[in-house]
Amino acid sequence: MAKRALSLDGDSGAFLGPEQQYLLKKRQEVERREARLRRTVGGVLAAVAAAAAAGLFWLFGGM
Repeated sequence: MAKRALSLDGDSGAFLGPEQQYLLKKRQEVERREARLRRTVGGVLAAVAAAAAAGLFWLFGGM
């Protein structure tokens, strides 16, 4: 018998009606999109900070 992994996202709508399942799925899609956007913005800010630090290091000759 194969073990089935527990998934809160996958099983959370198991007992909901079709309309509630649809709304739950849409909300989860929005949450995933927002999380992806936060990661992207965080990565861009980290890259800009690293570039600024490198620029200052270069500007002051690595004192």
